[in-house]
Amino acid sequence: MQRWTSEPLDLPVPPAAIARAHLEFQGTRVSGPSFVVYTFVNADGERLPDDADREHPRFAGAFSVFAYGDCWGATGHCDAGRGPVSAFDRRPEHHLTPVTFTLDVTDAVKRLEAPEHVRVTVHAARPVDPDATDVLRFERLALYAYQ
Repeated sequence: MQRWTSEPLDLPVPPAAIARAHLEFQGTRVSGPSFVVYTFVNADGERLPDDADREHPRFAGAFSVFAYGDCWGATGHCDAGRGPVSAFDRRPEHHLTPVTFTLDVTDAVKRLEAPEHVRVTVHAARPVDPDATDVLRFERLALYAYQ
C-alpha cells in the first residue's frame, strides 16, 4: 500500500463559514492497474493503521480509479503525448491523458476543530498488488473551500 502525506494546505475560509470543501488530485495518471484511494485529514499526529477505513474519525473520502492496465497496442499506442493533427482534428484526448479527480471533503473538514491548515494523508492500494508503493501518481493536490 502506498502511504503519502501532503504539506499543510491553507484553508482560505474560516471552518464555520464553509459551505463546501473539495480536494483535487490534478494530473492523475491512469495508466497501469486500477486502484483505490482512501483520504484522511489532519491524521498526521497519529500513525494510521494499514486497515484504516471509512470508520476512522479522520476519514475524508475515497475514490476508485479504473485504469487501463498494461498496453496491448502497437508501438506508440500508449504514448499520451499526441496532439491534434490540425486545427480541425476533433478526436478526443488520448485515453492515457492525466485527469483530475475531485473529492468532496466538506464533512471531514467541518469535523476538525478550527484548523488553519489541512494536511491530507492518502492510503492507495491495488487489489492485484496490495504491496505496491507507486500506486497514486499525480502532479498537484489542491484544496478548495466555498462559502
